[in-house]
Amino acid sequence: MAWLAPGVRNRARCSSRGKPGHYDWYCLGYFERLRALSADRSTLLCVGLDPDPERIEGGAAGALRHCREVVRQTEEHACCFKPNSAFWEQYGPDGWAALIELRGEAPNTPFLFDAKRGDMGNTMRTYAKAVFVTLAMDAATVNPYLGADSIEEFTRYEDRGVYVVCRSSNPGASDLQHLVAGGKPIYMHVAELAGRLNNAGNVGLVVGATAPDQIVEVRRDTDLPFLIPGVGAQGGDVEGSVKGAWNGDRASTLVSSSRSVMFAKSPAHEAEALKRQINAAVGARK
Repeated sequence: MAWLAPGVRNRARCSSRGKPGHYDWYCLGYFERLRALSADRSTLLCVGLDPDPERIEGGAAGALRHCREVVRQTEEHACCFKPNSAFWEQYGPDGWAALIELRGEAPNTPFLFDAKRGDMGNTMRTYAKAVFVTLAMDAATVNPYLGADSIEEFTRYEDRGVYVVCRSSNPGASDLQHLVAGGKPIYMHVAELAGRLNNAGNVGLVVGATAPDQIVEVRRDTDLPFLIPGVGAQGGDVEGSVKGAWNGDRASTLVSSSRSVMFAKSPAHEAEALKRQINAAVGARK
């Protein structure tokens, strides 16, 4: 699956064959495709693909089998899949090979690579190539700590999505992200930075479901799309988060759940139930 240079559509892949609607599916940017799939499948759900060797036997091959089945069962209920880098890296080279193979299992659905990369410019340039070219991912998460020039190495791939970590879902988020600088918390400065880098309309924010108050606060200041992790095993507030994030744009509120779907007795039933819960919250918001 070859990709062209940053910002250039791969015309060889521009085809509506077997894709939702009658447009050139592969010529659309990430957020355009996310909106289209969200409408076609009536969902705002993103399913995480994070294999755990303590729960899945068989090494990388077992992880691939398990996640392939999760994809098969849940794809109709999701508009995105989100593999976390660490869960595939732990298997070594076999894990990377398995992830590349898994990505090919669902060509109609975007894959969001959750790696939270953040480094010097030349290193980030290489990270971006690895994510968007070698792994053929449609979107990625990045860490804002090194600033604009670092993030721009990802945003220059104009047809890919870049979610900047704004307010994470873990308990330690407040250690740094809530520190006040210039009269407002760091996470609000991150939201402003992401907005300034959104020249190609391909930037979003990561704001965790465990912080619904911050979701509301950040949404008041920006219309950028949100990726909302922390639902399910982390105990995030689905209804409060969705109500706070939703602004009428189908890309505005991408709700991610990993373990609660991946390891459910029936991933299909769990994904469908979560999809309905999210949709109900959107209806309540309206």
